[in-house]
Amino acid sequence: MKTALVTGLRGKTGRHVATALAGRKGVAVRGAARSASDSSIPGVEVTRFDWGEPASWPATVAGIEAIYLVKPKTADPAGTVASFLRRAGSLERVVLLSEIDAGNRDEAAEERKVEKVIESLPIAWTILRPNWFAQNFSEPSFYLEALRDAGELKVPTGGQPTSFVDTRDIADVAVAALLDSGHAGQSYTLTGPRALRWAEVAASIGEAAGHQVRYVDPPLSDYLGALSDKGTAKATVDYYERIYASIRQGRTSIISVEVEQVTGHPARNFFDFVEENKNVWRRASAPH
Repeated sequence: MKTALVTGLRGKTGRHVATALAGRKGVAVRGAARSASDSSIPGVEVTRFDWGEPASWPATVAGIEAIYLVKPKTADPAGTVASFLRRAGSLERVVLLSEIDAGNRDEAAEERKVEKVIESLPIAWTILRPNWFAQNFSEPSFYLEALRDAGELKVPTGGQPTSFVDTRDIADVAVAALLDSGHAGQSYTLTGPRALRWAEVAASIGEAAGHQVRYVDPPLSDYLGALSDKGTAKATVDYYERIYASIRQGRTSIISVEVEQVTGHPARNFFDFVEENKNVWRRASAPH
């Protein structure tokens, strides 16, 4: 029996990866979470894990053969990942969740540095570079509240489109890379089947929710300046500058067929996602 570890168990992709793995025969699934009570996914053994507490690492990786790895939010993500993986003596395969266009970023960028750690491993590895998640619009603490309560989507895209990818498709690719042969040394760019301008996204969500959603496209300098004025850490502001510059340069408009190539099914359509989730954007007084 193969034993697989899923980090980021409560995240947008981790819970789908864990659920899909738990449904596969011959796979024991361990989920890493800050509290052992953080998940109730059937068939998943949850272990207490914290990137900031190395003492929690040995028990988490004991006997693990495959890891779904989400980049940690630490001061030195690449160093943290390298140190963590050295504790996994039985490890045979790693699948890293990276992000769209990370391979083209400066070698000093944190997301690229983490990729380089993975690429240097003497075992099978796969890097996933998904585009912006469709679920960023439907889940708390990203765009959901602004869309539902303020009726506004404010993102400095310069009018450029993005081929949003469903996190369920990312999970399907991750599971294939964790369990099936033929994915070692591969880097997959994962997108949806169509690139949409963010104004189209706002309009489609507003129509589904039954109230207007206005799209605002501020200058990047103004957007970043507002973040700085709010006390956002410089490293975070620099990261936002990289990812929004990537959109504005047209790098998120790419259409990839790698979801279908790996999984055998086409990538999910963004408008189907909107229809599935329309109730989360509706206000209490909105008609159903």
